[in-house]
Amino acid sequence: MNDGKSKILIVDDISANVDVLRAILERKGYQICMAPSGEIALKILPEIEPDLVLLGVTMPEMDGFEVCQKMKENPDLADIPVIFVTGKVATEDIVRGFNVGGSDYVSKPFQYEEILARVSSQIKIRELIQEKEALIKELDSLSRIDPLTKLSNRRDVKEILSYEQSRFERYGKGLTIGLGDIDFFKKINDQYGHDAGDYVLKEVAVILKKNIRKVDSVARWGGEEFLIVLPDTTLNGAAKVIEKIRSSIESFNFEFNQEKIKVTMSFGVACHANECNQMESIIKLADDLLYKAKEQGRNRVITM
Repeated sequence: MNDGKSKILIVDDISANVDVLRAILERKGYQICMAPSGEIALKILPEIEPDLVLLGVTMPEMDGFEVCQKMKENPDLADIPVIFVTGKVATEDIVRGFNVGGSDYVSKPFQYEEILARVSSQIKIRELIQEKEALIKELDSLSRIDPLTKLSNRRDVKEILSYEQSRFERYGKGLTIGLGDIDFFKKINDQYGHDAGDYVLKEVAVILKKNIRKVDSVARWGGEEFLIVLPDTTLNGAAKVIEKIRSSIESFNFEFNQEKIKVTMSFGVACHANECNQMESIIKLADDLLYKAKEQGRNRVITM
């Protein structure tokens, strides 16, 4: 039995055909919409968003083959399966229907069980495709997220950096990055245990996210290092943001298993100086500045 949620659009200029198909399908719980012509169907399809289209072939002005072809050329409609409803069962007509993107066909006179079987089959196929696409999207999303901190991982932020570099080259607005490292992180792990280290990483991630804008990005760059991407931001503006983050981390009450943990971070901040700069060189500069911050006593922000 159909779950009553699948929606079918019947497109035909012959009302007798529509009435028969509607009666068969509504009896099985399908939601039925109708269009008397191909032109009207193409107008209402984006609003209706059906799970399947039953499409008459012989219609005036725009036949079913042309309607189907236009659907498949539209990215928003292309994945909707089309079953042709036709009295034309010649091989060339059937082949033409498949060539323009049709998924199946039913011939007149209508056979009750055949129509239900073909409709059910196409809807199930579409559901399986949608489930597969959703799974692929979810897996792709998971592959871009650091499982511990829930921040972007290195792979994801590299794509963000590539996009932001393209924007910089096009519009010339400021693009600044900050590279931060938790001071003496190994000592935290050694003294309080790796669970405490994980706790610190997660809390630092929360602080980082709280102190940036929606247009900014923050990622776990690796280990105890974090990368902050600040588009449309000058070096001075970025330095203020990073300093606020540094101060927030220093003043935050890190406590794990009733033990207080002193946590600070050091940062290097670099910006795109001109269009010739490559992102790798900006990251390298930020890393060098971070190293200077470590050399100068840690818990500080060094800019270029």
